[in-house]
Parts: sequence; C-alpha cells; structure tokens
Amino acid sequence: MLAGLAAAGVRRVRFLPDSYRIVGRAVDGFHRDVEAEPLPLAVDYTVEDTIRAAGLLAESGAACIVTLGGDGTNRAVAKACGDVPLVAIATGTNNVFPQMVDGTLAGIAAGLIASGRVPSTLARRTKRLEIWLDGELADIALVDVAISRQSFIGTRAIWDPSTVHELVLARAEPGCIGLASIGAHLCPLAREDERGLHILLGDGGEPVSAILAPGMIRAVQVQLWRVLQSGDAVEIALRPCTVAVDGERELHIERAGSLDVRLTDRGPRLVDVREVLWHAAQAGLLRSPVYAQGEADR
Repeated sequence: MLAGLAAAGVRRVRFLPDSYRIVGRAVDGFHRDVEAEPLPLAVDYTVEDTIRAAGLLAESGAACIVTLGGDGTNRAVAKACGDVPLVAIATGTNNVFPQMVDGTLAGIAAGLIASGRVPSTLARRTKRLEIWLDGELADIALVDVAISRQSFIGTRAIWDPSTVHELVLARAEPGCIGLASIGAHLCPLAREDERGLHILLGDGGEPVSAILAPGMIRAVQVQLWRVLQSGDAVEIALRPCTVAVDGERELHIERAGSLDVRLTDRGPRLVDVREVLWHAAQAGLLRSPVYAQGEADR
C-alpha cells in the first residue's frame, strides 16, 4: 500500500493506530520519501475510533481515505467521511462493499485520486440505507438491513436466515456473499444500479439459495419482493424486532412507533481501483513511475 502511494506521488499519510500495529509496522519498515504519522487521537480500539478518525480526516482536508476491513468498517467510516473518496480494501470474508484487491494497486489508485491526475468522477457516489426511528435518523447501512424476529441482540452476526422476517438491500450483485446474495439470486443489480430491493421471507414462499458465508449455503423461502427506487421507504411493522445493519445486530425495537428503512443516494464516494488503473493506463500515466505533478501531500 505505502509503495503504491509513494509511486503515485503521495508524500503525506495519516493513519489510525490499531491494536495489531498493522500500519505502524509497515511504516517502520518503509524507507521511501513518505511522511506517515498516526492521527492525534486517543484510541480505545472500538468502532468509535474509526468514526472519529474518518471525521478528523475529512475535517483536515484529506484527499482520499483507504480502509482495510469489511462492510462494518466501511459503514463506520461512511458515517463521518463526508465527500472524501474511499478506496475500500476487503479483509476477511462476507464482504460486499469493499474490493478484494492487491494493496500496491490500491495504493496507486488512491494516490492518483488524491493527486487529481485522474477525474474525480471515478469516485462515484454510492447508495446507503437509512434507518429512521420515530422520524429521526438512527443508523445507516451500506449493503443490507435485516429485520429479525429475535428479541435480543446477543451475538451480533446473523447466521440463521430462519430468524429473518424481511430484508432491505442496497446491493445485490451476483457473486456477493451474505444476506445480499438472496437479492442477487432474485433480481441481480449491478454495483452502479441506483435501485434496491425489499424482500419478505416466510414459510410457503419461493425457495431461493442464500450463500451466507464460505461453505454455508441455505435455502430460504421468499414470500414477496419488489424493486426500490432511490428515495423509496419501507415501513417496518414487526414488533418486537431486532434490526441488523450490514450483517450485525445493532438495534432492538420493543415498542410501537414508526420504523422506516429508506434507500438513498447519500452513501460515500467509492473508488473502483480497477477502473482508475484502466483510465490511468489509457491516459499513459503508467508508462513510467507515476510521480504526481503538483500538490500530492494530502
């Protein structure tokens, strides 16, 4: 990653310290002309660190944010990153939002975006799902919102689809894994498609295969489904219920009151690494070392 950033002309990097010192150890062994320093944050190694770091980077004028993690990590960043483009690198399994991509290539793409040597339009605005509770924004999701019959949060990840009452999906690309795979097998939507899906599950419905995790394939029964347009809201009537966002349970709703999930175009700006590299190659930017012209120290 650092080598790719340096090759693209980036000279200044700020990072969030982590408990495994992944970035810190990489910086220790990297001796090129890149100034890499931890963000001035007191960290306790929770998701709140990620949200605060994204906000600090946005406020300080960062030109690009690189994330290492899954859907949950990127969801946390999306809460505070504003218009700063994201290069989202997937780690682990069960991820839909970030890309599986080589770190060096991702670093070059991030550097090209940060330096302005490729069009800013290559960082495209994504969708997000907004959870509105009694008229107030309670949370967001980048991939899916699942309404579960389980009356407790307990273990956060949802593995048993029989407990899921309905789904609202922002993403449904064939080849994805997790609850979004149900939508992908019903009505595949390309990454850039502005639409989403609302799916009701239950006995007696159409059987659809769900690829929930590596090696875990389950048949689920779909009673009804429909396509959502940007701006559409789904009213959730089930009570009590637990709301899971991007695969993890976050909210438990006992009482009556309004609960809506809305598909919007207010997600983060996401960089497609391969598209950036394709554009750079066509423009001749990769014929020699990609040292950026002008300011690239953000």
